[in-house]
Amino acid sequence: METRDSVSMVQTGGLPPDASSDRQSGFHARVLCDGIWGSACASADMDPAEILTRAVAAARTAGGRGSVSLARIPSSSETWRPVVAEPVQEAPASDKAFLCRRYRELLESETQGASCRVAYRDFRRLKAVLNSAGCDVMEEEQFCGFRMEALSSDTGLLASRERAGRSGLEFFRSREDLVGEVAAECSALESAVTPPDPGSRLLLDPENAGVFIHEVFGHLCESGAHPLASSLGGYLRRGSRLASPCVNIVDDSTHFSMPGSCAFDDEGVPGTRTPIVTSGVLSNLLHTLETAGAAGVAPTGNARAAGFRSLPGARMTCTYLAPGSMSLEAMTAMLSDGLYLVGSLGGSTDMGGFSLTSRLGWRIESGRPTVMTGPVTIHGRVFDFLKSIQCVGSDLTLYSGPGGCSSVGDDLLPVSYGAPHTLVFAPGRSG
Repeated sequence: METRDSVSMVQTGGLPPDASSDRQSGFHARVLCDGIWGSACASADMDPAEILTRAVAAARTAGGRGSVSLARIPSSSETWRPVVAEPVQEAPASDKAFLCRRYRELLESETQGASCRVAYRDFRRLKAVLNSAGCDVMEEEQFCGFRMEALSSDTGLLASRERAGRSGLEFFRSREDLVGEVAAECSALESAVTPPDPGSRLLLDPENAGVFIHEVFGHLCESGAHPLASSLGGYLRRGSRLASPCVNIVDDSTHFSMPGSCAFDDEGVPGTRTPIVTSGVLSNLLHTLETAGAAGVAPTGNARAAGFRSLPGARMTCTYLAPGSMSLEAMTAMLSDGLYLVGSLGGSTDMGGFSLTSRLGWRIESGRPTVMTGPVTIHGRVFDFLKSIQCVGSDLTLYSGPGGCSSVGDDLLPVSYGAPHTLVFAPGRSG
C-alpha cells in the first residue's frame, strides 16, 4: 500500500518557476498459487479485499503448476519514520519557489552570458507491506533533491552540481556554496582545451568512479533485471574473479541520509549491507524473494518498485566502491602522466562494453595537474576495466540526484552511488 505526494519545479528565467504537483495512492496485491504469480493493483478508493481477490483469480486463471518458489523471511512488525526539520509536504511551495529563483539569480550574476537553470524535486512516500509470512511493516520516506547548471554560450560546455537527500526542505537551504562551485567551473571551462586521447593512465574522481560502479557494473548484479546479462555467462557466478584485489563493491540500504536507502524493501525484507565484490571476487548478486528462492540464497532486501502500479524487481539502493587506504596525493604521484577525470555526464553499458563521460578533465604531468580539458569519454570492456584498477583512495563520497534510475523501461527509482578516488591503468580504446 502506498501514498506519494510530490512537487517538481524548474527555474530558467525571471518568471515564476514551472511547477507541478502530484498525489498517488493505491494498493498492489500479489498472490503465488501453485508456483504461478497473480497480481492486481488499483487506486486507494477500491476495497483492498477486492484487489486481493482479483490477484488470486489472476493466478488461478493461468492453470497448471509453475516453478516459482520464494526464499523465506522471518516475520516482522515495525514502523520506521525519519526525523527531518522541515517535512517536504508541510513546507510552503512559496519557500521552494523562492529558493529556486534565488539560486538561479545568484548563478546568473556570477556567470557571464551563461544559460542558467535550477531544478527541484521532492516527495513524501508512505508504504506499508503485509504478507502471509507475518510481515507487517510501514515506512515513511522523505526526499529532497535539486540540480544547478550553467551552460556556457561561448563553448557550449556545461557546469553542474546535483544533490539529493532523504531529508526535508532544510536540505535545499543554504546552498550558496554549490552556486559558487558551478559559477567557478563555468568560468574555468571558458579556457578549457580540447581533451587529448586519454590513453591508458586515468585517475577518476569519486563521482566519476561512482557512476561507473552504478551505471556500468551495478546493473549487471540485479538478478533477473537484465536479459542481456545472461550473455556474460560464467562472469556472474559467485566466486568468479571480476576485478583486481583492491576492489570491494557494496550495496548498502542502511545509509539513511541517502535517497537509495530503505529500512524495508517493497516485499518487507529488512534493508541490509550486501557485499557484491570482495577483494575482486563476486560474492553476491542483488535479490528479491523470488530470485533468492531460485538461487537458493537469502534475500538481500533489494526488491524495489517504482510505484504501487509496478512489480518489485531486484534493484540497487546505495551502491559504491568501498574505500581503500591510498591518499589522493599518492595516487596522483603514481599516475605521473595521464588524465584526471572530474564529475560525470553519464555512463552506459551493453553488458560487455561501456562508455563513460566526465564533466571535465585535467592533464596530469609529472604528478601535477597542468591544463583543464573539456569532457572526456572513455570506453572499453567492463571487466577489463575493473581488473585494471590499481588502487582505491580513502575518501569515499556518496552522491544522489533529483531524478533517479530506470531499468528496462520502468519508472525512476531514487538511488545513491559513490566511490573514493580511483587509479586505473586501463587497456582498450578511449577517446
